[in-house]
Amino acid sequence: MLLKLLTILLVLYPSYLNAFATKPEAAKSLLKWKTSLINQNNPLLASWSLDPSINRTTSSAPCTWYGVHCNDHRDVVKLNLSNSRLNGTLQYFTFSSFASLTHLDLRQNDVSGPIPVEIMYLSKLLFLDLSGNHFSRTIPQEIGMLTNLETLSLHGNNLEGHIPISIGNMSKLGHLRVDDNKLSGSIPRELENLANLVKVNMSFNFLTGHIPSGLGHLTKLSELYLFLNNLTGSIPPTLGNSSSLRSLYLHMNKLSGRIPNELGNMNNLILLHFGHNQLTGSIPASLGNLTNLKMLDVHENFLSGIVPQELGKLESLTELSFSHNKLSGQIPVSIGNLSRLELLYLNDNQFNGSIPKELGNLHSLVELILLINQLRGPIPDSLGNLKRLEQFTVHSNKLSGYFPETIGKCKKLRYLILSDNLLTGRVPKSVCNLRSLKILHLGNNRLSGVIPQCLSNFSHEIQVLDLRMNRLHGNIPTTFVKQNNKLKSLNLNGNRLQGSIPRTLVSCRDLEVLNLGNNMLTGGFPHWIDTLPEMQVLVLRGNKLNGTLLKMNTKTPFQKLRILDLSSNEFSGLLPSNYFKNFKAMMAVDKDVSKDLYMGDNYMYDDTVVLVLKGLSLELQRILVIHTTIDLSVNKFEDEIPDTIGQLRSLRYLNLSHNSLSGRISTHLGNLKVLHHLDLSSNKLVGGIPQQLTSLTFLADVNFSQNQLKGAIPQGGQFNTFGNSSFQGNSGLCGFPLTKKCGDDGVSLSPTPDDEDKDEDSTFFDGFSWKSVVMGYGFGMLIGSGIGWLMFHLGKPRWVIRITEQSRQKRK
Repeated sequence: MLLKLLTILLVLYPSYLNAFATKPEAAKSLLKWKTSLINQNNPLLASWSLDPSINRTTSSAPCTWYGVHCNDHRDVVKLNLSNSRLNGTLQYFTFSSFASLTHLDLRQNDVSGPIPVEIMYLSKLLFLDLSGNHFSRTIPQEIGMLTNLETLSLHGNNLEGHIPISIGNMSKLGHLRVDDNKLSGSIPRELENLANLVKVNMSFNFLTGHIPSGLGHLTKLSELYLFLNNLTGSIPPTLGNSSSLRSLYLHMNKLSGRIPNELGNMNNLILLHFGHNQLTGSIPASLGNLTNLKMLDVHENFLSGIVPQELGKLESLTELSFSHNKLSGQIPVSIGNLSRLELLYLNDNQFNGSIPKELGNLHSLVELILLINQLRGPIPDSLGNLKRLEQFTVHSNKLSGYFPETIGKCKKLRYLILSDNLLTGRVPKSVCNLRSLKILHLGNNRLSGVIPQCLSNFSHEIQVLDLRMNRLHGNIPTTFVKQNNKLKSLNLNGNRLQGSIPRTLVSCRDLEVLNLGNNMLTGGFPHWIDTLPEMQVLVLRGNKLNGTLLKMNTKTPFQKLRILDLSSNEFSGLLPSNYFKNFKAMMAVDKDVSKDLYMGDNYMYDDTVVLVLKGLSLELQRILVIHTTIDLSVNKFEDEIPDTIGQLRSLRYLNLSHNSLSGRISTHLGNLKVLHHLDLSSNKLVGGIPQQLTSLTFLADVNFSQNQLKGAIPQGGQFNTFGNSSFQGNSGLCGFPLTKKCGDDGVSLSPTPDDEDKDEDSTFFDGFSWKSVVMGYGFGMLIGSGIGWLMFHLGKPRWVIRITEQSRQKRK
């Protein structure tokens, strides 16, 4: 018996010794890797030590270390070091020391460099997660030797090159994530061999080629994410065989062709997103069979035809987006059956007919967006039943009739945008019941009557009040609240409003845009406005305002002002030099691209302004911060142009025409290096045109006509492009482009000494009457300079599209 026992011990002893012999090897390998890390003193790895002074023994290491897990034989089987602040590479990680490893989790660290080919030694690996690091270069082909792998997560790195076809050897793989990298090439057809695949995510890369049709034969596939790539070709009809598929995201590619009818067979599909591709044809009626569908998004394609009534059977649907297509016909009445619908986007199509009253049955609806279609008729009263509605946007249609009183019942409305329609009647007082309203935009309609007083005090939340281009009369409301006033933009341009500008607007401390142009307002300039610290756009043109602009209510007025349009009034006296010297936003060319490119920060509303150049008008739908403008034309200003204008070095448009300005043109105008348009016509200016203006390389248009100027017209630079009309009406001017040659009739060949002695900083206004219509060369310079500025600072980065899509996904 004793002999037998000794025999057994002799047999087992070598393997027993080997079991303990491998532990120091694994421990030493981990310590070697630790010392290679940039932050090897990471407190989370403090337990990684063989020092007996901290109660660690060689026999227990490394199984008691942080993130290390062993089996009963003391083999290291799991390394879970996720979110451990690791900073380094895997160059010194000895993979061959961990032959029993089944789980390696290094996600959310700062590990960089390539994925070593030695990873193939982890032959028992079931789970590999290297996501959220900085791994670069290609995915090694050797990774395909991990044939036991069930989960492979490499997303959120800087990996590039092709996806290795060796992945097709991983017959047990169920979850594959390589999204958010820089991978290129095509999707390997070898994925068709992976019958156990449940989830595939290859989105947010640069993949090209077609979607492999064999993916439709993967019977266990539940989630397929291929969005944000450069995939081409058609959507494989075989995907209709994917009876287990629940999520199919193919948006933001270059897919073409029709949406296959076969997709109507995917009975378990919940999320379907084909947006932002090049799909054509009609929406298949078979999609009405997807009764479990919660999201159907095909926005930004070339789909046409009518929306099938069968979609009214999708009773689980919470989001429906057909926006930015060419869909026509009427909005299906059957959509009113979708009782769980929360988001309905039908904008930017060719829908006609009326808004179905059945939409009032969508009691779960939060956002209803129908803008830019050809919808006619009244807004149905039934929409007042939508108690959860937060956004109702139907601008740019042909809707008529009265503004519905029932809208006032939608107490959760935050964005109400009904502009650019044919609505008539009064603005109902019931709109003041919308206590959560942030944006009210009713501009460009045919609304009449007076503005309800409650609109100026009904809510502390409202940020935008836009009633421009209507037929409203009476006075501007005077009851603007003082406490917690959040109004940023007030636009009443193009109505028939009378009286003075209410002083209570001084309570609107956040006001950035005040546009009261083209009304019949009277009284003097509202000097108290200069105390509003955020004011960027002030438009009072086309009224009957009078008096001088010399008074100031603060030492630093209009620090952020970028657009000042007081044209076509009856202002008199001197130009406001004290104001000019405080226009800080017009003084330095801002090159900080981290700041906003456009005025305003509300994604639901863009401040607009109308510029007038050469008598033509153009409405800028968004205002670039570089469009700095001063227009004081058609008033009664007199005396000289003040030197302080010369300090406005980022000024692009200056119009001082049709006044009674006198004196000489200062040579300091040459300091306005980004000036595009300069109009000093129809004044009483004397002397010569300074040669220094030829250094203004951005100058697209000038007008010196109808003054008392004399001498030779400067030559060189942009002056060689200006025609006769820029100089006519000055009997003393000579030289190109005029037919009158210098030296005739006693005209001097150069400016007089007096002209050269007066070294003024006269800053000019390139102007347009806030109806920005820059046609021809002037228009090209305006738009070209704006786009050029954006491209110079931003290029054409892929992230512009990505950020847009990501923000939209978050909003969903």
